[in-house]
Amino acid sequence: MNSGDKSLYILCEQVGGTTIKLARGMISALVFLARLTHMLLSALRHPTKVKYSTIAYYMDTCGSDAMPIIAMLGCLIGVILSFQAIIQLGRFGVENYVVNLVGTVIVNELAPLVTAVVLAGRSGSAFSAEIGTMKTNEELDALTTLGFDLGRFLVLPKVLALLMVLPGLTIICDVCGIIGGMLIVCTNLNITVAEYCNNVLTVIRPLDLIQGLLKSVFFGMIVAAVGCQKGLSAERDAQGVGRSATSAVVTAIFLIVTADALLTAVFAVLEHA
Repeated sequence: MNSGDKSLYILCEQVGGTTIKLARGMISALVFLARLTHMLLSALRHPTKVKYSTIAYYMDTCGSDAMPIIAMLGCLIGVILSFQAIIQLGRFGVENYVVNLVGTVIVNELAPLVTAVVLAGRSGSAFSAEIGTMKTNEELDALTTLGFDLGRFLVLPKVLALLMVLPGLTIICDVCGIIGGMLIVCTNLNITVAEYCNNVLTVIRPLDLIQGLLKSVFFGMIVAAVGCQKGLSAERDAQGVGRSATSAVVTAIFLIVTADALLTAVFAVLEHA
C-alpha cells in the first residue's frame, strides 16, 4: 500500500469512527430522553415520591449562587446594547427607538440565552462532574445494588430544580438588563427615568415575557438533561470525568442555541398566523 492509499484509508477510518461515535451518542441521548420523560410523568402521577429536600438543595446551589453573575451580566448586556443602538440608530435620527430595541431584544432573546449559557457552564458541568465522580468511585454501582432508582434519586431532582430556577434567573436578567439600558439611555439621550420606564412597559408585551420564560424552561431542561446524561456515560477515570464535564458544556450550549433558533421561528410563525 502506497502513501496515498494509506492516507485515504486513515481518513476513511477516522470519518467512519467519528460517524459511529456520533450515532451511538444520538441513540444514547434519545434513550436517556425517553427515560427522563418517563421519570417526569411518574413524578406528576406520584408527587409524594419526589425528594423535595434534594430539589431545594439544587435550587439553592444553582439559583442563589448564580444570581450575582446573572445580574451583572444582564446589566452589562443592557449597557452594551444601548450603546450600540444609540450609535446605529443615531445615524438615521431615530434614537427614540433605542428603548424599543433594548426592551424587546433583552426580554425575547438575550436574557434567556445568556442565563442558559451561564448555567450550562456552572450547573451543567457540575452535574456531569458530580455523577461522573460517583461513577468512578463505584457509588452508582452501590446505589443500584441497594435498589435505588438512579434516575429518580440523582437525575430527577436536578432537572426539576433547573426547571424552576432558570425562569426566575431569566426575570432577574431581564430587570438588570433594562436597568443597564436605562443608565445609558437616560445619560446620553434627552429621556427621563419616568419616560424610559413608561416606554419599556409600553413596548414589552405580556406575550414577549411569556416567550422568554418558555424558552428558559426548554433551556433548563436541556442543561440538566445533558449534564446528567454526560455524567452517567462518563468513563471510570479522572480524565473521563473531565471530558464528560467539557462535553456537557459544549453540547448544552450548542443545543441551547439550536433550540433558541427553532423556538424563535415557531413563535414568529404563530404570531403572524
